[in-house]
Amino acid sequence: MRDDEIVRDGSRRIVGRQALRRLSGMVQEWQDDEREKALLAKRLAFGIVLVGAALLTAFFLR
Repeated sequence: MRDDEIVRDGSRRIVGRQALRRLSGMVQEWQDDEREKALLAKRLAFGIVLVGAALLTAFFLR
């Protein structure tokens, strides 16, 4: 194998690893965003249930 082929192969591996790290970071950010959205949806649903229960209680106690 010639020197320039060895350098080219090594460069490809380095660039490939960097690309994989970058993509892994992007996936991690996406998963974190999805977890935050799921938590917000759960909190919102709980709040709607509480408000609905309070309104029903107020309606039936009148």
